[in-house]
Amino acid sequence: MSYPPQVQDIFGTVTLYRRKGDAAAQRGREETAREAWLAGLKKSGECFTAMDIPAAVSTAQAEAYGGDVAAVAGELLGVRGGLLRRLGRVDDALESYRTGAVWEASHHLPQTYNRMNAFKLALIVGDRTLAQLRKPLSEFRNELEERLSTDERAADDAWLWADLGDVRLLLGDDAGAVSAYRDFVTRARSDSPVAALTVLNEVVEALYTHNDPGAARTARALDEVKTTIGAS
Repeated sequence: MSYPPQVQDIFGTVTLYRRKGDAAAQRGREETAREAWLAGLKKSGECFTAMDIPAAVSTAQAEAYGGDVAAVAGELLGVRGGLLRRLGRVDDALESYRTGAVWEASHHLPQTYNRMNAFKLALIVGDRTLAQLRKPLSEFRNELEERLSTDERAADDAWLWADLGDVRLLLGDDAGAVSAYRDFVTRARSDSPVAALTVLNEVVEALYTHNDPGAARTARALDEVKTTIGAS
């Protein structure tokens, strides 16, 4: 993605802090990781100032900006959401993903990171039930299916197939989910399937915790997917 000159250096620094934090966490250096993530989060606020856009927007406000600005804003909010999740601030992460989803949807951006994470994190924190998300999930599934069937570049994007698999699974379309994940596996790195399903494991655990009526059905579907694609 191409960033405006005034944002390029700032965003690069944010990404560097995130990577430093992740590397420290993998080595068990939790305090060092937390410091790096906090530094990245603080630095990310400078991007909004440099771009002269609000950190939170309505659909109408987002539509008033150009597509290039929207793409950068969506990317930034996705990174912020990830940093907030790492810091354990899940409610703030959900808000960041939802704002990023506004930018993505208002400009029909090819990126889907914020929208998919907003769905899954809402279920994890108990902010929404599967039943409450059925309509927006169905609309998102329809959008993904159309893009993947008409856009060759989108069809080569492994993670869009993973998103489609996630959405179909949450909607109860087990066979459709397995089919999408198979397309994902053919395009992804060898270690990607396990990583892709990690958050869905969290979703299933949360559905049980929040007594969601769809918990058992989703758990069975996820087990089937894991078995089929060899990610169990």
